[in-house]
Amino acid sequence: MIQSNNETNDTRFACVGCGACCRGRFVPLTLNETHAWLRRGHSVAVLLEAFDETAWPQGAPEFDYNTLRSAPVTCGSASLQVIAIFAANVIPQCPNLGEDDLCSIYAERPLVCRIYPMEINPFIALSPSSKDCPPESWDQGALLGSDRELTNQILQSRQADRDDAQRKIQLCEAMGLTVAAWKGNGLTIHMPTSEAMLVALESLEARDSSQSTWRIKAEDEDLLEALERRSYALEGGASTDFIFHQL
Repeated sequence: MIQSNNETNDTRFACVGCGACCRGRFVPLTLNETHAWLRRGHSVAVLLEAFDETAWPQGAPEFDYNTLRSAPVTCGSASLQVIAIFAANVIPQCPNLGEDDLCSIYAERPLVCRIYPMEINPFIALSPSSKDCPPESWDQGALLGSDRELTNQILQSRQADRDDAQRKIQLCEAMGLTVAAWKGNGLTIHMPTSEAMLVALESLEARDSSQSTWRIKAEDEDLLEALERRSYALEGGASTDFIFHQL
């Protein structure tokens, strides 16, 4: 089992209800949470990243972790893994955030909201300086690493990532969202309408697996040459179908 950097964390934290974490970001959702979010009439972005065994040194635990939360696809004359992240669009702010900066769906809020400010990815250490929470949130309250309910929620979120991986890719293919960025180089951000995504999601179980061919979007010349040598199909030029967010 991969141990989370959270599990030995001795940081103290107490939410002060400022609402900063509910603004200006994408909030990852499980597939069930995506369904509920769409049914509320809110929008969901689809963030895509692709990789293969060359993305990490041989035997790296990061490869196993990411493979479990991805699904295989055809790209050119080869195959690779794609991670689909379904994320609530809370830009400029969450539609469920009240004027009092409190959550109006608190009892039904997504797992990621329950887990924040902890990290779900076991290879990312919690760093207060990287969070939007004000200084008075830190060094008070309970020890985050000792909160067993929080640890269980993190494990639940990771399991949902694994359980949902294949169906998320099927949903992307049903909507024609088949351009992914190369992991570490960027993310492709697709913004389907809530209506179109809800229809695709609710008809997902009746849909056969497709033979969609995926393409990779990258902005690094050396990377593009390496991907072309591996016979992957590349997406060239600018597109109005997605946003490429370079990392």
